[in-house]
Amino acid sequence: MRVAIVALDTRGGVQPYLALALGLRAAGHDVRMAVHADAAPDIAARGITTVPLTGQAEETVREVGAADLNPVARQRLMRRTMREVVVEQARQALGGCADADLFTAGVGGSGFGTALAERLNRPFVEAHLQPIGPPTALFPGPLLPQVPRWTGGAGMRLSHRVTALGVRALTGPGTKQVRALYGLPPRPAAREPGLPAVYGYSPIVVPAPPEWGPDRHVTGYWTLRDGDGWTPPAELAAFLDAGPPPVCVGFGSMVGKDPAGLAALVVDAVRRSGGRAILLSGWGGLAGVGDADDVLVLDQAPHDWLLPRCAAVVHHGGAGTTGAALRAGVPAVVVPFGADQPFWGARVAALGTGPQPIPRKRLTATGLVHALRTAAEPAMRHRAAEVGERIRAEDGVGAAVAWYDAVADRLNLS
Repeated sequence: MRVAIVALDTRGGVQPYLALALGLRAAGHDVRMAVHADAAPDIAARGITTVPLTGQAEETVREVGAADLNPVARQRLMRRTMREVVVEQARQALGGCADADLFTAGVGGSGFGTALAERLNRPFVEAHLQPIGPPTALFPGPLLPQVPRWTGGAGMRLSHRVTALGVRALTGPGTKQVRALYGLPPRPAAREPGLPAVYGYSPIVVPAPPEWGPDRHVTGYWTLRDGDGWTPPAELAAFLDAGPPPVCVGFGSMVGKDPAGLAALVVDAVRRSGGRAILLSGWGGLAGVGDADDVLVLDQAPHDWLLPRCAAVVHHGGAGTTGAALRAGVPAVVVPFGADQPFWGARVAALGTGPQPIPRKRLTATGLVHALRTAAEPAMRHRAAEVGERIRAEDGVGAAVAWYDAVADRLNLS
């Protein structure tokens, strides 16, 4: 089966789909990924055919400190960026994926994915990193996690409808442009009954609700095993050997207006809590702090190698990073900037594997010190280790691939 995965997202949002692509390829499928041009080289280096689309995800999040914008301003920025490139992207995607037997995508690629599938009369499989689906009373919608208890099940279900509206507001204008270019009606066709939807996170973290029915499957995390066989640079190995396990701090693609100030704040907090720190500077979210006896600054390192060697993780609450920290079995302090990050921070706290999340706009050194001390308590460390062991026992990629195999057999696409 020739599978086209559409993943228009930042690095953390693309990596789980790369893990899925590698699993599908290992199962004998022909896989290609339609991604932003800046993500294509790393994917191609692993032997996955890429369809590079105009646009740079990194440039978008760096623009005017996008991570610090309020939700309305951030949405306007993303919509403007999409309008500027979406027609060219649509032409490129159609040209690079015309022979695919099946299309699959999550929120970041569903506008293109569903339109391509309809244009070419091919099946489409939803593949989400967030619990996007029919409303349920089991947990809140990922874009509206703070639902007052007094609203009960009705409030929970409403939060899912609000989430759907939020996703549509962000992706709708671009999707309409793509569909118009392909000669399709403005609204996507109804979801084909019987085709599965797969979710790349653990049911331990967010269980599948009964309202979703038998066609929606929470498979476990789609983990990219970058750390297997990875050799750490000498300075990292020496730093880890020189003292107790450090706190790892990284905010992924969340680039604010004052990365130096944020880095200074977290280093101060880690020192005041009596620990050492490894800062993952990523796309520039942390800057201006040099190495010291108790601080090491790295651009990046494989999460599956580094995080199990740390005492705790301070991160932004992206879906992929949340999964990596939970899988590592260490406590996490989540500092959400926006989007679905408050949802994942709340799930970490509900699991008992981290303290209550601290929204970025309310982050102080004193608050972070308190959170780090809470994360160091034996009960929380034990709970994190327990949850990590259970998550490591899951095979999310394998479970997802099994569902794609079933689709191939059902539709005679093998």
